[in-house]
Amino acid sequence: VDAYAPRSPVLLADEVTALQLRDDYLNICPSVKRLVGVSWRGGGRGPRIKEKSMDVTLFAQLMLKHPDIRFVNLQYGNTEAQIKAWRDQGIDIIHDSRINPLKDMDRWLSQVKACDAVVSVANTTIHGAGGLNIPTQCLLSIHSDWRWLIDPSVIRSYWYPSVGIARENKTGSSSWSSAISLVSEWLNSGCPMPSGPIQSVVQ
Repeated sequence: VDAYAPRSPVLLADEVTALQLRDDYLNICPSVKRLVGVSWRGGGRGPRIKEKSMDVTLFAQLMLKHPDIRFVNLQYGNTEAQIKAWRDQGIDIIHDSRINPLKDMDRWLSQVKACDAVVSVANTTIHGAGGLNIPTQCLLSIHSDWRWLIDPSVIRSYWYPSVGIARENKTGSSSWSSAISLVSEWLNSGCPMPSGPIQSVVQ
């Protein structure tokens, strides 16, 4: 573990484009405290997409708790209808139609770089934000794969030092409640770099 990835970040974005995007997003409303990128839908195929995703109603509840934050849509795929629905609920979220992650990942990476922090389920957004060393919280479903380990004491990514883990619980209808609370507290505290164990204590 000590020898893995001695250099961080492991990705580089176009700084000029990132600064231009950041200026665009902040100039819309200068009073906003910070920009936080968001992504709520997992990748893959068939049932796997749903397993890795977070219910949009729950994700909206998280964002509604933070009216002082401007959220930036980093989700790949068709999201226009969902963004409109969230805006109708009063959520301040940017959808930049100039950027298509599936066709121009370089420009999308600059958009990630333009954000102060990122909140996402386990998908490509995590790899982008973690690779850029941006403070990030991963909303991790109970259907996560081996890369995230299963021990709940592991609260930070093994692969990306800047990525913290907020795990879905395995019981009850409110399985995301503790994860949402953790991320909300993190947002309130200014989105610091995560700390905590990256290795399992379970032998």
